[in-house]
Amino acid sequence: MGIGVIVVTDRVVGTAEVTPGVARESVGVRRPAGPIVALACLLTLALHLLYVTGPLLSDEGGFAMVARWWSSGGDYLYGPQWVDRPPGLIATFWVANLLGPHGVRIVAGLMAAAFVLAAGWAGWAARGARAAVWSAWAAFFLMNTPLTQTFALNGELVAATWTMVGVAAGIHAVRGRVSYRAALALGALAGAAAASALLAKQNFADAAVFLLVLGLAEGLTQRRRRRRLLAIAGAAGAGFALPVSVAAGWAYTHTGLGDLVYAMYGFRVDASMVIAQWAHAGPDSRLRGLLGIALLSGIATLAVAVLVAGRRHVGLRSPLFLACVAGGLVEIAGVALGGNYSPHYLVGIAPMLALAAGVLAVQPGRGRWLVRLFVVAPVVATLIASPAAAVQVTRENTVQATGEWLARAAGRGDSVVVLYTHANVVNASGLRPVYPYAWSLPIRTIDPQLDLLAATLTDPGRAPTWVVGWDALGTWWLDADHRVAAALGTDYVRFATVCDHPIWLRRGLDRAHPPDPCAGTGIQESSIESSGGPHTPGSLPVWTSSPGVKSRSWARGRSSPAGPARSPGWSSPSGCSTGGSAGGSATTRRASST
Repeated sequence: MGIGVIVVTDRVVGTAEVTPGVARESVGVRRPAGPIVALACLLTLALHLLYVTGPLLSDEGGFAMVARWWSSGGDYLYGPQWVDRPPGLIATFWVANLLGPHGVRIVAGLMAAAFVLAAGWAGWAARGARAAVWSAWAAFFLMNTPLTQTFALNGELVAATWTMVGVAAGIHAVRGRVSYRAALALGALAGAAAASALLAKQNFADAAVFLLVLGLAEGLTQRRRRRRLLAIAGAAGAGFALPVSVAAGWAYTHTGLGDLVYAMYGFRVDASMVIAQWAHAGPDSRLRGLLGIALLSGIATLAVAVLVAGRRHVGLRSPLFLACVAGGLVEIAGVALGGNYSPHYLVGIAPMLALAAGVLAVQPGRGRWLVRLFVVAPVVATLIASPAAAVQVTRENTVQATGEWLARAAGRGDSVVVLYTHANVVNASGLRPVYPYAWSLPIRTIDPQLDLLAATLTDPGRAPTWVVGWDALGTWWLDADHRVAAALGTDYVRFATVCDHPIWLRRGLDRAHPPDPCAGTGIQESSIESSGGPHTPGSLPVWTSSPGVKSRSWARGRSSPAGPARSPGWSSPSGCSTGGSAGGSATTRRASST
């Protein structure tokens, strides 16, 4: 079934449908699509490997941390951790962790290369070798533009890859000249891939919708093939049911099927109500930024070119066209309803866009030249921009530096909590997490009064060794009754300030005190991710005094309502100055109660 040297004739490859425009240009011409598609795959992998040594983003590091501790036992969906993602995604990160410290980015590169290969397969199954080439190179720029963070391993990348595989297998099963058994096998693969997409990111239903519409439309227009199509549909259904059954069985034997359903869908309903309580300025700004990224990356221009070139098919009863439109609408809805409008949301529209670009680039009419132009231009731009972007992305930032400081300072069996965002700090430290919610939205939705967090900090049997202050205690109006602040004041000692973030150590413990890695080194906050708090752009992090503990506020060099602003080197409750130096060896300090 691989893409090799394919003879393009006057018949659409794998079907009985005649496309005269394609035939006139290509009769009897051998088009070696395989090497050209393979080149796009290899270049994709090569560009992704440029990012392999960079610090992991918040979601990347967080999911890797969840996967690392998944099997350690606990009361939550993933052992000691809870996250609103399906098990297929966490399983992918579990595999990535097996590959070593750079395994996450290596798997991201492999996933992106697989997407490009699957896009070429889909284009070939739909319209032949030339369509395979155009689909593959459209996928190349969609999988490599740094503006959408495609270098990172996340739910969108994994789910989009499975979607592309499902679409390609479905087209080949339904429209290909293959044996009956091969068609059933391809149908089963298509169904399994569609389910795997949902089990990687729960809103990726585009493959399932594409297959459903394609099968129904083919059945209505190809009455003589209905029995065969029904058999393929049955195989696809069986393939879909297999991974879903495995995930449901796993959930049932762990915390219950209801917990998995809530994590995938129920939580999104609750979280949307939490988000709605806040001003719309943030989401609206991110939406405008997302539209700008779509334009600058070439995604928007290619989409417009596809619409212009595809308008002549609106009145035709083309099953492939209808399926592509249905899948595309699902993808757009997934982006629009996401709410947070992160740059990687745009990866969600890549499958249908790559397929449509490949098919329309070889169709008769002037519109194909517009599609070709807006495939070639972003490909060239991506080849130029990616190496420069990799230099920026792979620089050490405060997340990595803080996590590595914790790893050096920690003792055997130490644990950590990071307030309230940046789960990648936990992953970089390698320390055991004890609080199940490592992202801010689950905290605001499930533990908004911080009852569980306060109880965790004060429970001698499960309290974390370290607490890292990344966001202000009062961010999103959390800790309104100062219970967390009181717990930090009574059970912890302000032990150090690392990269402008306070770190508390549980009282009575002795730990090494390495120097601050950010002091005088130029290590800065990541420019890719925000701090997670609703601060004003351009403001500086200032830690000020509050009831029983030092907490963070965002100010422009002014005193906060909690008290006068102090520098990171002020004295901790233990009487030790926490200002670290850039050099020197680590010292040992005790978090005493004095």
